[in-house]
Amino acid sequence: MEEFALDGDGPVCPACGAEMTPDGVDTAQGLESCHRCPRCRLVVVVPGNWAE
Repeated sequence: MEEFALDGDGPVCPACGAEMTPDGVDTAQGLESCHRCPRCRLVVVVPGNWAE
């Protein structure tokens, strides 16, 4: 079983219930903020946080 260091600040993954971590992802519109699940690798994009 995988172990992850969690600090209780991230949102809960809608797919598996693990705590998600903040990250960035390159989209067609440019770099966007996202939350990434360390367990199932689901990415939830938060549009507009890194807009120019």
